Amino acid sequence: MTKDSKSFYGFIFITTFTKLVMNVIRRMVYPFAPAFARGLSVDLTAITSLIAVNQATALLGPVGASFADRYGHKLLMLVALALATIGSFAAGIIPMYAVLMICLFLAGLAKNIFDPSLQAFIGNHVPYEHRGKFIGITEIAWAGTTLAGIPLAGILIERFSWQTPFLVLSALTLVSFFLILKFMPSDRASARATNATRPGMAASWKTIVKNRQVLGMLGFVFSMSLANDCLFVVYGAWLEQSYGLSLSAIGFGTILIGLSELFGEGCTALFADRIGLVRAVVIGTALSALAYLALPATDIGLPFVLSGLFMLFFFFEFTIVTSMSLNTELVPALRASTMSAFYMMGGIGRVIGAFAGGIIWKTYGLTGISLTSGGFTLLALIAILAGFSGRKGKSS
Repeated sequence: MTKDSKSFYGFIFITTFTKLVMNVIRRMVYPFAPAFARGLSVDLTAITSLIAVNQATALLGPVGASFADRYGHKLLMLVALALATIGSFAAGIIPMYAVLMICLFLAGLAKNIFDPSLQAFIGNHVPYEHRGKFIGITEIAWAGTTLAGIPLAGILIERFSWQTPFLVLSALTLVSFFLILKFMPSDRASARATNATRPGMAASWKTIVKNRQVLGMLGFVFSMSLANDCLFVVYGAWLEQSYGLSLSAIGFGTILIGLSELFGEGCTALFADRIGLVRAVVIGTALSALAYLALPATDIGLPFVLSGLFMLFFFFEFTIVTSMSLNTELVPALRASTMSAFYMMGGIGRVIGAFAGGIIWKTYGLTGISLTSGGFTLLALIAILAGFSGRKGKSS
């Protein structure tokens, strides 16, 4: 870790806040799609199609990450914030569908550059035995988005217009840009000295995909993400159809998910390093699979359903955040590239899961969703066991 621990903790606080802001830009299109559609005078389907554009940016993340490995993580994080600021400001002042699409594209690209660059930076500056703690702290931003960011954005939309949150968010990303510019420690001199000899993106990928543990991790995150989005896109329909919940009540369910995510991230920060990262991922994956498969058994009353969803998202968040910490140590010389591959495969899994979830729900109902998500989570467990079987040492 850096010599000045207080300054480093301050940097972690700044980046956690920054991640929260960037998450809000990306995620608020989900609950507020009708407001965006009315504001732009387009069909709702035109807004929901933007989700696919947003998710597709995960495919471009490795390009930015390869630059981070070559030219430094701080530089790429600043570039990401510049992209998010420009896109958000444009959406805030120009009420056009094409501009909103560009905004969400830039926001998605920015996050897929910023997150792996930050996690690679943490990997370079934090000893492995404390890695889960710091990655877990920064990932609290994901839960904070649901608990605070999106509700505040909703208030701004209701009182002013759908464009107002974008103006506020662009101002906050600009503030984050200058804070990181001033307070982020520089990349280590040893890393800067080897920039000129860093391999390009193609060579980096050839290196990382030869690693059995990386391949196991990529199979793991693809399957876990597919399983989670398969359920996530239909859980609202389940609550509405089975229990007649209003939109506001379903919104409360979203807050409940945010709380479960917060607990999961907190447990990663507090316990993952003590358990051992590989062991924690294996345990969390197994519990996630059981939670998916148990969903039909909870469908006997709303309290049971909500309790089941809470535990499921808790297990999932604990597992996925812990796996991020583990992934930072697989190829230390190419941390950003390895993390971007992780995000890319997760993004592909989410796109497929979101597409398949609606079809499975319509055809086979909750049982089909439960079996599909549980089955892919078991595949994730197989992938992580295959990748890390026989591994000895500090991460076991």
